[in-house]
This record gives sequence, C-alpha cells and structure tokens, in this order.
Amino acid sequence: MNAFKAGICTAVILYDLIPFLNPADYLQDIPQRDSYFRKLQSLNNAELLLSISQSSLREATKELKLNPKQIVNISAAIDEGFHPVNLTPERIATLRNAYGINRKIVLYAPGGFDPRKNFEKLIRAYALLKPSLRLDYQLVIIGNIDKERYHHLSKLAKHAKLQKDELVITGYLHETELVEFYNLATLFVFPSTHEGFGLPVLEAMACGAAVIGSNISSIPEVIGLPEALFDPASENDIAEKITRVLEDDAFRNKLITHGLKQAKSFSWDECGKRAINALETLAPTLKKALPISIGTEAIAELTQSISLNHTYTPTDADLVRVADCIAFNSGRKTPKQLFLDISVIVHGDAKSGIQRVVRSLLQEFILYPPADTEVRPIYFDEKRYKYANEFIAKFTGVKSPAATDDVVDFCQDDIYLAIDLNAHLTAAVHDFHLRLQYLGIKLYFIVYDILLIQHPEWWPQGTSVIFEAWLRSISEVSTGLICISESVADEVRAWLTLNPPNRLSLPKVSSFHLGADVVNSLPSKGIPSNAGVILAALSATPSFLTVGTIEPRKGHAQTLAAFEIIWAQGINVNLVIVGKGGWLVDKLIDRLKQHPELNKRLFWLEGISDEYLELIYAASTCLISASEGEGFGLPLIEAAQHKKPIIARDLAVFREIAGEHAYYFSGFAADDLARAISAWIALSASNNIPRSDLIPYLTWKQSSLQLLSKIL
Repeated sequence: MNAFKAGICTAVILYDLIPFLNPADYLQDIPQRDSYFRKLQSLNNAELLLSISQSSLREATKELKLNPKQIVNISAAIDEGFHPVNLTPERIATLRNAYGINRKIVLYAPGGFDPRKNFEKLIRAYALLKPSLRLDYQLVIIGNIDKERYHHLSKLAKHAKLQKDELVITGYLHETELVEFYNLATLFVFPSTHEGFGLPVLEAMACGAAVIGSNISSIPEVIGLPEALFDPASENDIAEKITRVLEDDAFRNKLITHGLKQAKSFSWDECGKRAINALETLAPTLKKALPISIGTEAIAELTQSISLNHTYTPTDADLVRVADCIAFNSGRKTPKQLFLDISVIVHGDAKSGIQRVVRSLLQEFILYPPADTEVRPIYFDEKRYKYANEFIAKFTGVKSPAATDDVVDFCQDDIYLAIDLNAHLTAAVHDFHLRLQYLGIKLYFIVYDILLIQHPEWWPQGTSVIFEAWLRSISEVSTGLICISESVADEVRAWLTLNPPNRLSLPKVSSFHLGADVVNSLPSKGIPSNAGVILAALSATPSFLTVGTIEPRKGHAQTLAAFEIIWAQGINVNLVIVGKGGWLVDKLIDRLKQHPELNKRLFWLEGISDEYLELIYAASTCLISASEGEGFGLPLIEAAQHKKPIIARDLAVFREIAGEHAYYFSGFAADDLARAISAWIALSASNNIPRSDLIPYLTWKQSSLQLLSKIL
C-alpha cells in the first residue's frame, strides 16, 4: 500500500492480528517477521479496514491504535453446502468403518493445527469425562495433518491416558464428508484460544450440530449464546460443558435449535452489502459507469478515466495488453462461453471408449446448448488454444467457408471443460490454465479413472508418470473434477487427501453417469462379409461375450483359462472376445491366434464397428465383465439394453452401475471364474438369474444435462 499515491482511496480486508499478538508462535523467522510488520505499518495508508469480526475490529483499534471510524465489521459467512442432511444407515456405516469410529462422536474441526487450536486442553478435558461417557463417545478430530503433528496429538492422548480408540484423527476430508461428519456429531467443540472469525463453528451450526466453544476472541459473536461458552484455559470448565451437553437432552436440543437459527444470520449477501456501503463512503461522487458494450466513445472515456501520474508513452505491446484486458472484461454478446477442450479427437478419432464419450457429449452440447451460453469446441495446437471450427464443420456436416480456426478469446464468466483426456499436453498448458484460474475462469476436467496411478503395472513403463503429472496439474488448476462414476469420485477424493495440491482449498469432486443410447453416440458402421456365419454360430450355441480392448486389467487371460476348464468338463458353450489387441499382452495374443478352439467355440473379433457389435450382442447369451478395474462399465449398460444377463467381477463401480441386477464373482484364478460360470448356467436353467434389463441407464442427452448441472 506504500506504492499508492496520495488521493487514491484504499480499502483493506482485516482478517486478524494473530501473528502480531502471538509472535513466539508465528514470527520466529526474521525475514517473515519483518515482512509482516511492514504490512501492518502500511495499514496506516489505508482509508478503510474491513474486518471479518467485531473481535478483529477491537484488536485493530486497541493494538494498532487505529481510529475506530476507519474500520467497518463486514463479518463473514459460509457456503450453502453446509446444511442438515439425512444420512442412510449404509452411508453412516461406510463413514464409521472408513475412519475406525464405533461410538457416538464428539467432534473438533480446528481448521489448522497450530498451538492456538488448544488440542492439549481439549484432550485433557475429554480425559476428565466420566468413564461411562467415554465408553459412549469418541473424540474425533478432522483436518489435514502432517506426521509430526499427528504424532504430537497421539502423544498428548497417551499422556492423558486415553485408550487407543478414544481419539480418532481422520486427516483431511472432502467438503462432502465434512458436512456428513458435522451431521453425525452429537457435539461439536471449538476450544480455540484465538480466531479472526471461526468458520468451523458456523459450519457446524448450519449442519444442525450442538456447538460449544471458547468465550474469547471472535467465537462468542459467532455462537451467539453465552450458555454455550467455556473458558478455553480450563480443562475442567471444558469438561463440565461437554458433560452437560451429552447428559442434558434439553440443553443439547436448545443448542441445535439456536445454532440453526444463528447460522442463518450470517450470509455473503449481507457481507457484500456492508462492504459496498463502506466503500461508497470513500467515493461519494462516482463517475457514471461505462456502458456494457464497448464502442469508440466508451473506450475514449475509459482511456481518459485512467490518469497516470507520469509522462510515460505506452508501447504497442502495452496497448495490446490494454486491449486484451478490455476484451476480457467486456465479454461477448452471450453471458458466457462454454469451451469444450477436444484436443485429442480433433487430430484423429482412435475409436476408443473415451473418444466415444467425447463424440457423444460433443454432439449433445452442439445440438442442445445450455440457455444463454455459446458452446465453443477448442483445441491446443502446442502454442495456444484455437477454436475447432474446421473439425466441427466436418463433424456436423455443416460446411462454412468462414470456418477457420482462430485463436480463442477467453472472457469473464467463461467456462472451460476438458471432455478429452489431454495428459500429453500437461507441461504445455499448465501455466496457461493457472492464468485462466487467476483470471476467474472456471475450469473443469472429466476424470475417467485413476487406474494408471493405482496400477501402473497394467500399462507400459512411464505411462503412469505422464498421467500422474496430468492429475496433479488439474488438481491444482481446476474449479472441479467431474468423474464418470461416484466410485471414481471416491477414489479421486482419497487420492487428493494423500496428495493435496498446492492451493488453499481442494477442487470440488463430483460425478455423473455416461449415456448409453448407441444411436446418439455417432456409431461406426460396417459389417464384414463373414458376419452371417459367425452370428449363426453364436445363435446356435450358448455364447458368452466379453467386450473391451485386450489389455492386462481386462481379465481376458482368466476368462480364456476358465472356458478351457469348462470345455474340458464337456460343456458346449462359446466364448466371444470383442476388442483390439492392446499392450503388454503379446503372449495372450499369440495364445488366442493359435488356440485350437479359434473360430469353433472361441471367436475373436478385432476392431469391429458399433453396428456389428449390436448384432453380436443380440446373438449372444450372456456378457462377462472380468475386468479388474474400470471407471464406468459401459458394456454392462449395453448388455442391459439387449436384455442380456451379466456375470461381472465384484467391483464397486459395477455395483454402482448394475446393483443387484448382475451375477457377481470374486477371485483371480481360472477356477474362480469357471465355478461362477457353471453356477450361473445352473441358475439360468431354473430361470433364476438376475435380470439386467432392470438396470437404469441414461441417454446421452440425459448424461450431458447431468454433466452441465455440475458446471453451470
């Protein structure tokens, strides 16, 4: 703020003076201390301070000797995602099992692990509870904690003579799970000795938790109920208040009712109004706002309004940067643009599963664009992003002589969505994505799976390194990661917990389901000349179908070995493998090509069209999905559409897609699958197999709408 000239009004948001008031804990590093005190000194140059609590306001007037009239408390608020939720018994059991919780919960989400969070007093207070309460309640602490602090808390618990299961430290939780824990908690305790505001207190109250907290700094004004406060310096006082809440149902219900009401008194809308009112006092006579449409007169007015206190003559480069800023801030005719990054398919359609999704979503977005949004497919050409006009002209069949690939103009309120997997571009686009993030453009990425990180042995050496670099990059720059199943979303959240990106808060992780209507996925065409012979052979004998590229994770080797066992038992069935040969499976490919049952009871159909696959499904008896890892499992949906029963490996994602409408097997040995197939054949004979046609699925239009709901 020392850089501002006289006459320039400056307002500064004041969060707290915690380092200033606790220098031993926060300002041991001399350069850091000097920098901090220079910032405090510069506050004297500001005309207005916007504090986030009355407590911060009092600290500024008392400790910095600032004029109270110079400070306005605008308060703070929380996201609308914090609210009461109804958790199913199954979800509650999942959370408890995941974090080793077997009793009711006394919860603390400190928002950090520095000394002022007062863990020692809380743990000692819990230790003072009567044995019957400790048998009924576990102390659960939530937060992103490193090993050193984890061991410190464990040591505190040991010194307090707590049993190993009495203190649970969850580590980082995604916001969704945090909300669930707030809702699960019988009591939320906040013993911090110093806060600027105390967001966790407000979050817990908004979720319907009974909340008690310290009687100092900003916490009393957030809680707003003297009965709910305690002395954070006294473990006895903390223990007594905890005991009262846990034993007095009427008091606990009073805290819950009060908390829900109190939480509604804080809103970002109100914070904004207070800030605007305070800022308007700095500029009682404002110039008329510029018109939204930027014309010659408006630009002239804008130029005149930017008064520079020197005689510097701008260069052409300076003028280009100013023009870019005007273009970025002025926007376009539509409120926003939705950029669809198709940087892979624009150079060639590999006909892979991901490319099929890209084609399908692209078509839906073009045919049914969101209201007041212009859909613009784009691609990266190794230097910059360009509009994919030429590709779209070919894709839609609508030719236009003006369809040239111009450089993309990003504007405020635009949204970027990567529907292609562009891992190979990570190094080239990362810094640019960071710039877009900085400018306020929302960036979303579809995550198909993270199997490359979970099982790098399933891919050629080095492939996982490229993928991990991409995942780390999008975790740092994205507004949200949108997974193709909730199973993948859970895996991504777990990965983020162990590998937090370099940012203040984690990206939002959500999920949607893929569509399954083949007609709207732009199916490939073509039926080979021998199709009639093969279809007749499949129709004449019970035929088990497996669909997918032949690669290590897909379970083809186990499936083939299982059928060799079944054939040896004299059971006459066909095995149909649809899929191109992939990587790291050379021995299996040779085995297939030289197999004595090839084109007799073993059929391998490489790279067939979607049109031919439809006929293969119709002629087959049952789908086998023995894959050891998937992001979604589209063949299960395809089988359901053809009313073909399913034998599937017992994977979480397959359970998510098929529910109880598939026959599941476990184990990786040939005998495991052979027994499952034999058992299924017996059930089929008695008409007692699960019905796949009851599996719910989406059209691509429904899928695209579900995806849009995550970004708009």
